[in-house]
Amino acid sequence: MLIDSRLVLVFTNGVDMDGKDISKSKSFNNIKPTATDLQLTAVVSALAPLQEWTLIKADRTNIHSLA
Repeated sequence: MLIDSRLVLVFTNGVDMDGKDISKSKSFNNIKPTATDLQLTAVVSALAPLQEWTLIKADRTNIHSLA
């Protein structure tokens, strides 16, 4: 049974001295488990342009109860 969800947005924040990408993430906890992926995609689409950095990816982490 799904009991909790978290939304994680990962952004690019330039490159380091070795030329490797630097990324930053922002997490939104306590996402309603009943929220659909389509609804979360709409939230990401609304939040991404408001951020200082460029969005690389958005992930949803679900927590399930096994007992």
